[in-house]
Amino acid sequence: MKNIKLIACDIDGVLLEDTFSVVLNNMSKKLNFEYTSELERNTFSQSREQALKYMSNILNIQNEDDAQHLLQTYFLERDKFIARNGNPILEATLPFLERLKSLKVKLVCYGGLDIDMIDTRFLPYLKVFDQYICTDTFRPGLKEITKQFYNLEYSEVLFIDDVNKVAEEAKKYDIPFIGVPTKHTWGFQEQQMIETGVKYRVNGIQDITLDYLNTVAGDPEIWGRNR
Repeated sequence: MKNIKLIACDIDGVLLEDTFSVVLNNMSKKLNFEYTSELERNTFSQSREQALKYMSNILNIQNEDDAQHLLQTYFLERDKFIARNGNPILEATLPFLERLKSLKVKLVCYGGLDIDMIDTRFLPYLKVFDQYICTDTFRPGLKEITKQFYNLEYSEVLFIDDVNKVAEEAKKYDIPFIGVPTKHTWGFQEQQMIETGVKYRVNGIQDITLDYLNTVAGDPEIWGRNR
């Protein structure tokens, strides 16, 4: 892994089935608001506080108690969705983590949920990682993970995520990045990543082979400029 000392991997939508956009899309139908690209921009990889503020605005919710009820309803709907659809851990997750373990780099897992909100079936997989970092209060968190948690150069960390907001932050700091945008018919993440100029996009982590990782690690122009 030329130059790379840390691989940082998001959980939901990368190692687990995407639930956040599915539930948000379902709620848009129930509550009669439009599911748009801007909705994704203002809720995905945002802090819960910021996402709730945006949702409250579009739904004209002015009471804090009603806003908190909306947030609770969202996570309740997510729990129900996961319960109905079985194990959210992707078949490709275990072999992918085995590939990562074979590399001589540190591994970190991150996401916007507190650790006690993570599906308990995934907790054994966290043992592969150096640590889990909840980024809710400093999303998207690339700068903080790179500098505050690991004191590394931006070029030394590879982020793997399904959200374009994270890609935009990676581009801002010229950080190596692999995008795993979801393919939902209603979704906008792949198109947003194309517009951002994400060079390395895959259909799923099954496509991130050791050769692929080494190609990304050895590319001096991931964002179209020499690192």
